[in-house]
Amino acid sequence: MPRRMTIWLALGLLLAGCGGEPRPVSRTPVPSATVPSTPAASTSAASTPTALPSVKPRAGKRGRDADDVDDDGRADLVVEARTRDGLPFRTVVHGSPRGLDPGRQTGATSKTSCFMRLDQANWAADFDGDGFGDILGTAREGEDRSRPCVLWGPHGLAPGKEPVRLRAETDVVADAAVAGDFDGDGAADLAMPSTPEGSFFHSDLVVLYGPFRRDGTPARQTVQASPSGEEFRRLTVDRIEGRRATGLIVHEPDDGEQTASWLLRAGPGGLDKAGHKLNDGSSAAFGDFDGDGTRDVAVGDNGSRNNEPGYETEPPSVHHTVTVYYGNGRTWNFTGTAGTMAAGDFDGDARDDLAFGGGHEYGPRQPVLVFRGAPDGLRPGGALDGVSPAWPRTAGDFDGDGDDELVLSHGQDSVKIIVTDGTKVLSRFGVPPGGGRSAGETRRPDRRVGGL
Repeated sequence: MPRRMTIWLALGLLLAGCGGEPRPVSRTPVPSATVPSTPAASTSAASTPTALPSVKPRAGKRGRDADDVDDDGRADLVVEARTRDGLPFRTVVHGSPRGLDPGRQTGATSKTSCFMRLDQANWAADFDGDGFGDILGTAREGEDRSRPCVLWGPHGLAPGKEPVRLRAETDVVADAAVAGDFDGDGAADLAMPSTPEGSFFHSDLVVLYGPFRRDGTPARQTVQASPSGEEFRRLTVDRIEGRRATGLIVHEPDDGEQTASWLLRAGPGGLDKAGHKLNDGSSAAFGDFDGDGTRDVAVGDNGSRNNEPGYETEPPSVHHTVTVYYGNGRTWNFTGTAGTMAAGDFDGDARDDLAFGGGHEYGPRQPVLVFRGAPDGLRPGGALDGVSPAWPRTAGDFDGDGDDELVLSHGQDSVKIIVTDGTKVLSRFGVPPGGGRSAGETRRPDRRVGGL
């Protein structure tokens, strides 16, 4: 059956990329990757407002609407760029039978305080349960305080539409928030760091569970300690897909170096309290790479390095390496590149593939490699030609044909989008339209096309 992913994209803080071949290194079981199937809900604080409406998918829908803003059955892409006067430019590039159509964009330049983040892909979902995707942003409240805010779908980008601030009872770090479905009830939830009372460190994990009221009130809120016991700020979340509970990865803080991350499984009670430590690496992605129906996790080197004397290098187990943790406890390491990650089923075989690479903004460019899903897990793939410099960002079924297209990007003020099928370039265009040499440009598939 067609497989569509949540494909919301916030662009910026991008990284850079060139050559090398992948090399499988080892395949060893790691007990810590095997997590009990019955997670426990953990709360140190909770609130439950009055009864909220239940989530009822619209007739004929499959309960996966967050990536389909215009309700035509195809994934859409949300992008933020900057206009020449520095204002955030938000636009939805709509899907079509031919894929993403740069000629069909719903955009708005806003002077409101609800800004999208520039470094997190999962920042949109159906928070109110009406079947349309809502867009997550950050509302500043003074110099050091922020709150998550939402532009309600399907008309949130229209001029004059005001964002609604989501109600959290603690001091949260809104620009690090990610959207998931951590209890698998079909209503989108929000996870973010928080600073405990009397502390200066972001060492609590706050989860606002949906569905949310239109005034921003969640169904309930929970607070639990960081799985590492230390401060954290970055989170990676699994894509929202029907009523499957989505896992969460909590990344340890860094000063440029690659750091360890902790996997929190999810279930009917919410997120696990105890995390499972993963290999060092600042890039991460979820997928079902072996097609067995259980979620797998990939963690890799994003190419960043600490520039202090004596800390400029990473050990061989981390340097230019991606480690894959399968749901049955196996692990497999590949080497050959570094950068960002995006997972999707690019060839329609019901197993997710993984795009990884591009390098880091302040380091040498690296190739973008595509690892192919197979019954025994990911297999080494070749370099994706014609996309450098660019970085894997997200994936979705933009043409409605049942498999996913891979989106890469580069640039910030004028963002360049490259759409591929995991093998060749399908189209290129710029956001905002007219913002660069390739703005509004689409091309036929062509392996010879170079980077923008």
